[in-house]
Amino acid sequence: ASLKSSSKKLLSSKALASAACPHGEERTWHGGHPVEDRPGSCWCGADEYCMCTPSVAIDIVLYSTSENDEHSVWVVKRGDTGQLATIGGFVDVGETTENAVLREAEEETGIIIPPERADAAMKLIGVYSDPRRDNRRHIVSIAYALEFLSSSMTTKDGTGVPKGGDDAKEVIAVPLEEIGVKYKGEDWYADHLTILLDFKEQIMATTTAKAVVREGEIYEDVARARCEGVAEEV
Repeated sequence: ASLKSSSKKLLSSKALASAACPHGEERTWHGGHPVEDRPGSCWCGADEYCMCTPSVAIDIVLYSTSENDEHSVWVVKRGDTGQLATIGGFVDVGETTENAVLREAEEETGIIIPPERADAAMKLIGVYSDPRRDNRRHIVSIAYALEFLSSSMTTKDGTGVPKGGDDAKEVIAVPLEEIGVKYKGEDWYADHLTILLDFKEQIMATTTAKAVVREGEIYEDVARARCEGVAEEV
């Protein structure tokens, strides 16, 4: 679904170049939920040219499969808001999104993924670019599904169990079938429920004809581009 266009005019690149902003100066962006003008910041170079572009992040749907083919998703309970969230974070300059997945998985859960397993373990869920999705700033997130295989992966503490670290208060396993049913609405940070429900639809499409209940998302028309058939390749 298309987003309603803002009545505010965007600054052209020429205007941005001529309106140089000192380091730390705030500019206004329009988004978040509810949609409104919000303070933000720009990256400014040594020549005082400022680039006010969206930040790039990754979200990870870390999941495991039991012997009876039931899926659980490992999520974090954020230390700042107390809400549940997918594992993830911002992509560093000079870093690929795939390498960011490996780094954030280790930082937030302690999981160490062997390089030779990385390509096979992670699959693209979709790209989430809606300016309304996050209240902090306009953030574009690339979401990946990552299957945790205890047989070929380990954790930093050697227990084989994901544990919280970084800004994650704790890491918990939530049955996939309970996402959007028991855990919904404001239980989730930003649009992470939408990401998880998209994954749930993709993985259930290969295992059951049962429709996925979609309730409690911040917006029903969150702008994103989704991949098909994630589960059948993982």
